[in-house]
Amino acid sequence: MARKARKESLDPTLSQVVHVWNRCIRAMSLCGVDPITKLDREYRRQWSRNRLEHLASIFAVEVLTFAVMHNHTHQVLRSRPDIARKWSPETVAWRSLMVTPRFDRRGRMIEPTAKQIEAITSKPKLVEKLRLKLSDISYWMQSYSQYIAVRSNREDHQVGHFWESRFKAHVLLDADSVLRCMMYVDLNPIRAGMADSIEESDYTGAKERLDDLRIHLATLGENQITLQLQSGSESAQWERLDHACSGWLSPMEIDPHEIESAQESAGQEPAGHEAAVLNSTVDEAINSQSSKRARRASCRGAIRMSLVKYLWLLDLVGRQQKTGGSGFIPAEATPLLQQLNIEPTGFYESICLFGRCFKASKFIQPKENCENNHRVCCAT
Repeated sequence: MARKARKESLDPTLSQVVHVWNRCIRAMSLCGVDPITKLDREYRRQWSRNRLEHLASIFAVEVLTFAVMHNHTHQVLRSRPDIARKWSPETVAWRSLMVTPRFDRRGRMIEPTAKQIEAITSKPKLVEKLRLKLSDISYWMQSYSQYIAVRSNREDHQVGHFWESRFKAHVLLDADSVLRCMMYVDLNPIRAGMADSIEESDYTGAKERLDDLRIHLATLGENQITLQLQSGSESAQWERLDHACSGWLSPMEIDPHEIESAQESAGQEPAGHEAAVLNSTVDEAINSQSSKRARRASCRGAIRMSLVKYLWLLDLVGRQQKTGGSGFIPAEATPLLQQLNIEPTGFYESICLFGRCFKASKFIQPKENCENNHRVCCAT
């Protein structure tokens, strides 16, 4: 049976949230300790993390979360063609040249010259083609996979395929699927037995965000805020700061106050799958960082949940032992909120006042799509 054409599922002209993953063809050769040669290639996980951070600063694609395992990688991405449409031809040319930048002898990236940029901007059709590619998740995966494959093959003195096959992708159609899939990806190291807690789950989006939380709680300054479980503009604004670890990732929480104000000013209501995927019709102007040197495409946010609540739920789900012997967080591990000295009262109050705090959405996901989404997020 012929495989499904990629263009039938991934459309670079639409904003989509997609779970993508790819697996190495040589088992443990991506990173970790090779069972045959006994060589330790754990440092290659940093290659993947650094490459993702670089691409996040170039593409009109947001990284909601990721996980770099020993022989495969997971990414939850959101394409943003609406942002790419607002870029000037010079910005498009600069970004397209920086996807595969040149380096000097000291390992520093060389900026594109004015002549190189002019060679692209003088061709309007080429500019529009590159603009579309910069919001294309397929091109993102090509740029990521090729870089890792070439660098690893060069080090291993190998030729040929490095990845098992083309990357796999599932489009996530509603907010519930996005939440479930993000938790699945962040829990991958725990389920694989590589870590016993979130703070030990290196090279995941959850670990990067948790590291920034720890730095924040240990540092006193003008940006110091009280982090709580319930959603709020204060914690949402804190996430949008340029943090050392997770500043290139999409913020976790979508700020509800900014969404409402933007919708009122635009006079538009969310509708259809676009509302389900993005949770709003807020454009890039909200807390955006659209300059070419920004670390991420925008600061829209991923889900309607505070970062603290997400990490808490992740800790609770990670403690559930699955049938079949998969890994889990042991009972003796200190709960995450206890480590952060945060009381979960806000969550309990939200349950007691659920009817007042939450209202039914105007968009109703078709039953068949909901069933498909459930299967998508549970897939490996």
